[in-house]
Amino acid sequence: MPERQRFTLHLPGLLKVLAEHLYTSKKVGIRELIQNAHDSCLRRRIELAEPHYRPRIDIELDVPERLITIRDNGIGLTEEEIGSYLATIGRGYTRELRERLAFSSPEEAAELIGQFGLGFLSAFLLASEVTLVTRSAQGGPALRWFSTGDEHYELQSGQRDEVGTTVLLRIKPSATFILNEQVLQEAIRTYAEFLTIPIYFNGEETPINLMTAPWESDDPQQATLEYIRRAYHGTRPLCVFPLHPSRVSIGHDSITVPLEGFLFVPPGSVASVREYGDLRIFIRRMFICERERDLLPPWARFVRGVIECPLLQPTASRESIHQDDNFDLVRRAIEMQLGQSVQRLAHDEPATWRKVVRGHSDVIIGWAVSDSTFFDRVEEIVPFRTTRGSLSLPEYLDLSGGTIYFVTRELGSLQEQVLAEGRDVPAIDASWFSVVPFLEMYAQRHPEVKLVQLDGESQQLLRPIPEGRFADLLRFFRGQNIRAAMAAFKPSEAPALMLYPQGAELVREAEASLESGDLPPPLAGLVSQYIENRLGDREELAGTLYLNANNLLIRRLTEQPPPLETRNAVLTLVYQLARLFAGRMLTAADVVHAFSGVTRSLQGLIAARSEA
Repeated sequence: MPERQRFTLHLPGLLKVLAEHLYTSKKVGIRELIQNAHDSCLRRRIELAEPHYRPRIDIELDVPERLITIRDNGIGLTEEEIGSYLATIGRGYTRELRERLAFSSPEEAAELIGQFGLGFLSAFLLASEVTLVTRSAQGGPALRWFSTGDEHYELQSGQRDEVGTTVLLRIKPSATFILNEQVLQEAIRTYAEFLTIPIYFNGEETPINLMTAPWESDDPQQATLEYIRRAYHGTRPLCVFPLHPSRVSIGHDSITVPLEGFLFVPPGSVASVREYGDLRIFIRRMFICERERDLLPPWARFVRGVIECPLLQPTASRESIHQDDNFDLVRRAIEMQLGQSVQRLAHDEPATWRKVVRGHSDVIIGWAVSDSTFFDRVEEIVPFRTTRGSLSLPEYLDLSGGTIYFVTRELGSLQEQVLAEGRDVPAIDASWFSVVPFLEMYAQRHPEVKLVQLDGESQQLLRPIPEGRFADLLRFFRGQNIRAAMAAFKPSEAPALMLYPQGAELVREAEASLESGDLPPPLAGLVSQYIENRLGDREELAGTLYLNANNLLIRRLTEQPPPLETRNAVLTLVYQLARLFAGRMLTAADVVHAFSGVTRSLQGLIAARSEA
């Protein structure tokens, strides 16, 4: 028959796990000890029901002695409780009390924070020695508990006149940072800002914590704005959306999600693509984590917020939350309320909604293409960068006559923008990755709208012209293996443009990668296939020079040709300037060569002028 054996616990090994793997920050030791003091005060209020009891927590810092003291006037501990809870890893009295109160007094149960019975061990993340002095409200002598974090602890009579508990931490060298007064105060505020029990620091008369969450204030709107400015470094939000408990369907029934807090939209800039979409999470008023991104819907990357929800379950380290069924319920409640708030804002405060969209246009464009409902809310007001400034699509279409002209490369697209302006239409800068999908989605919803991509398809704005009388000009270029063609286009001030096929730069970059010989064989094969599929006519990759039949210079070179050497110098100058103006498919050596051609042409013209 198999023998049943007990597990044994190696405490130093467990402390090493806590220090190096369970917690990401040693400061959580302060949080856990504050939580213990808080729950001790609640136990005294719940279990003894003393009418004049006024709970409080005091924290003192003694830098020369390397001591942090955390003192409460809670219910204290008996010798039996020290053995059963403090000295028993994984067992916590608070959790057991919450379970007992769950049905008889759920409101009181919801106020208790402790859960796993591991928190006290986190004191050793900061301290080399921990001393606890406690006197229980149930009677008996004061007790002194002492440990250095090994398998043993000392327990003896102590000195304490009042009921409650005092914890003294002798800070170890590796945690010296917590002896900085500002660091310690910030840790206390971060973790315990909303706890209803006052926390006094170094004997000050005013509590260091707010004690009241903004949404519970007498003036929630003003309190929320003040909290945002303080907690988010002076941020002045464009708008704030309060959160409240709400019913969420679970199929056959619905459940009320106990949700409190707020969401807000930070100020933004059309030049910024910074995403937010994160929340600060509080559970039973204790801070758990920040930058939680999965509770907000994907399209809400322009939103930040603070929420309090006891339905969420913290992990063992209580520095993040479990993504379980409750998590999904809370996420759905937040998405529902945010969607409704956005709709109300767009309908009731269109000016504010326009500020929101314009302030976060890049992020909003990116997420709108993945959420059709959100797309409906922003398609008419989201701004786009164009050659005539920032314009919404309705504003743009009024100028363009129903066609959307866009360029997909911010660099090298100037000539395409000029070409569009020559037709008296603005061009949209679609270099940001999500703009083209947004425009395509808009065109699908509005069949009367046409899309024209200028880079790679700029020929749509050119009117072909028979070579006829321009044959001599074209013959000059073709004699130098330069692809050339005639076209009429605006603006007439431009004598020529150099246009390249769509994707030419990618093909050139792929060729360079392949020629370098640094690519692994499988990847080299894929690159070779890409080049073969995209290359087509290799001569086309070098670009085509389009001479403008509307340009006075080009027409004069045909109708009143100067001496041959002068004409050739002018044509060389036109070609090299067109290459430079295109700004594409040029290496540094190509640019130097182009400038050299410009210089030679100008020197030739000067010499011809001097001879004349």
